[in-house]
Amino acid sequence: MKIGLNGNKLKIIAALSMTADHIGYMLLPEEVWLRAFGRLAFPLFAFFIFQGARYTHNKLKYLSGILGLGLLCVFGYYLYCGEIYTNALITFSLSICILYSINFFRKSLRENNSAKLFISCGAIIFSVLGTYFICKYLKADYGFPGAMLAVSAELSTLINIKGEREKDKKFALIGFAIGLIWLSCEMGGKQWLCLFSLPLLLLYDGTRGKLNMKYFFYWFYPVHLMAIGTVSMFL
Repeated sequence: MKIGLNGNKLKIIAALSMTADHIGYMLLPEEVWLRAFGRLAFPLFAFFIFQGARYTHNKLKYLSGILGLGLLCVFGYYLYCGEIYTNALITFSLSICILYSINFFRKSLRENNSAKLFISCGAIIFSVLGTYFICKYLKADYGFPGAMLAVSAELSTLINIKGEREKDKKFALIGFAIGLIWLSCEMGGKQWLCLFSLPLLLLYDGTRGKLNMKYFFYWFYPVHLMAIGTVSMFL
């Protein structure tokens, strides 16, 4: 029997991991296993950011949806703590900007359009430098290596000149693994446990799943933070 995990199943694992991580951080800091399990969430969601940026039909809607929810969480956190916290959704929004510029470069290369190639190269440089400075001065969640994690998967697929789908997945996972090692080296400690996301991604069968759970996963982030924050206030 062939064992595989579709996109919905992997995202549910990521959502459970993220919930455990935030419960461990906000409610039960003595339960170290919650934070350890939580190391799976960011890389799993980052991989689907890589896929979403590549395959979405409405690129502006995709970016504005994630960025909008990220800014909503920034506002909510400011009301709750009085501090500005640039959460993972902001980090993913930066990733998407870089991914879009790389996809534009890939398209320009296929069309052999010199003008578009020049513009796309400028867009890549601008988005990468912009991401670096935002991560450095606004302290984006997971920092610059975190923003580049999804990008590392996209960059490695550029080697696959023929664009064969199976090879594309293999190259993407190789680049993603390198990105995870970079992230772990920068953050250290329990972050090395994020490498356990790779066996799960190797089981990814490339399908979404029967149900369209896109909006569930969009709203899960702010809603679960609100719920955990409310419980922490009463405790």
